[in-house]
Amino acid sequence: MAKSIKKNFIYNILLNISKVIFPLITAPYVSRILEPDGVGLFNFANTYANWFALFAALGIPYYGIREIAKIRDNTKLQTEFVSEIISISLLSTVICTFIMFISLFFVPQLNENYVLFLIAGIILYITPFKVDWFFSGKEEFGFITIRSLIIKTIGLLLLFLFVHNKNDLMLYVFLNALCQVLNEIWNYTRMYKLGIRPHFTFNIKKHIKPLLVLFSSSIAISVYTIMDTLMLGFMSDYTEVGYYNSATHISKGFLPVVTSLATVAMPRLSNYLVNNSWEEIQSLINRSLSVISFMCFPMALGLLCISPTFVPLFLGPDFYGAIVPLQILSVLLVSIGLNNFTGLQVLVSLGYDRYFLYSILFGTVGNFLLNLFLIPYYGSSGAAISSVIAETLILVMMVRFVIIKTPIRFKVNEVLKNFFISLVLLPIALALSSFYSGWLFICLYIILSCIVYLTIQFLLGNSTVIMICDSIKDLRIKIKRM
Repeated sequence: MAKSIKKNFIYNILLNISKVIFPLITAPYVSRILEPDGVGLFNFANTYANWFALFAALGIPYYGIREIAKIRDNTKLQTEFVSEIISISLLSTVICTFIMFISLFFVPQLNENYVLFLIAGIILYITPFKVDWFFSGKEEFGFITIRSLIIKTIGLLLLFLFVHNKNDLMLYVFLNALCQVLNEIWNYTRMYKLGIRPHFTFNIKKHIKPLLVLFSSSIAISVYTIMDTLMLGFMSDYTEVGYYNSATHISKGFLPVVTSLATVAMPRLSNYLVNNSWEEIQSLINRSLSVISFMCFPMALGLLCISPTFVPLFLGPDFYGAIVPLQILSVLLVSIGLNNFTGLQVLVSLGYDRYFLYSILFGTVGNFLLNLFLIPYYGSSGAAISSVIAETLILVMMVRFVIIKTPIRFKVNEVLKNFFISLVLLPIALALSSFYSGWLFICLYIILSCIVYLTIQFLLGNSTVIMICDSIKDLRIKIKRM
């Protein structure tokens, strides 16, 4: 891996660790303040707004990263591209906002809490100004990380200062949206300093076709992400929504750590493709697969083992119903982690958007049909099973397309080693649970599992462990020179 890739990977790991840590701080507080039905209503409102924001975004985040990576050294071309993309997003956001307003006044279940949904809609209203894709395409992960950490800290302080009981639900929704607004204000300030001056333009025709392909993929993905929550809300009750979303937030809270390298590698791969550097592409993809499998297998098994102890301690006794969904959803750390690798890092980065869409649609249909059958009988657990099966179907299809349609070939030796070594975490959990319980069990399990897993990988010469050791050595040398 190039030195800059390592640096960006570390920044992105830090950013995504914060995405795990901050929810770990806020979730116990929020779940006890709002209770399951309040948490469910909050998630339902946010999910509903995000559904329309997804339509308004039109697949721009994926497309923007790839295209900016190709012109990252040309400020003039960047200004033209950013202006054209923001103009498209502005038009789509106005249309989606209008449709959302109509739905709030004509759907009884939504109209009952329409003010809450209007506030949550801030997530939709600011869609044209969400330009993280610009900084990702330019590989400015240091800026993204520092900005995000500061805004998250501000949001955390505001939560503890102003949200104290169940009646503060609306305020909590507003504070959540406010943090996103602050993010975009900072983004635009930074963009202006880089010499980018966006303006409205009608020169957008050339972007429509690729955006529609990626937009279709985004919509399909939402069926087994956003639609899981919406279908639970309409087919079950807000308590089941609360269980499912709490389990989802915990399981997917660890996902950004697993998918960090895909985010960093995507712009670099697009740049390699422009220069037709296939040896570098193959090398980066093999290393990425090794890193992702190194992290996703032990994290999934670890989460599966601690869920029965962790959920009541972390979310409170009212959330026992989230234990089984969380155990089921722990598998997503593997399937989504590998899907991000095969889908975004390989297919989308290399321009195979169509096959990315086909894979998503294949899993989406299965997920939607399974939800219709399983949610009425099994509630949140049924939605969890549907999500896991959908992601597995998508993974199978993506791997098939990569093998058939691209020159990329995967080296799976280390993947298999990472899986089998991870199995050692199961007997560790069984042994410790016989003597310890509560937080003591969880802490000892995490510490002992990390020591055993890393020691075995080090002794076997795992490439990811070697990379980590080299990075630590480089850091020590830099510190000594200071």
